[in-house]
Amino acid sequence: GTRRGREAVTAFLADQIGAFDTLILEPEEFFDGEDQIVAFVSVRSRPRGGGVDLVVRNGHLWTIHDGVVLSMTSFPKPKSALEAAGLRE
Repeated sequence: GTRRGREAVTAFLADQIGAFDTLILEPEEFFDGEDQIVAFVSVRSRPRGGGVDLVVRNGHLWTIHDGVVLSMTSFPKPKSALEAAGLRE
């Protein structure tokens, strides 16, 4: 869902992080547009109390203006983030 404002985003991230014993986001590739950046990100996580690591690869589309993050959208398919930004590999 959509979160607006620093406090709402911070609370959302705290909830997300709290659900995992381990959560590692590792950017693998970056694609630069005018005011948008796409990152292909490897996410390794272990749910709280779980015994198995989960690994997925997502695309993150960041919109930035004057050094301020305006939005970030995560896509389950990395190439979908590129398409949304009008960028290519």
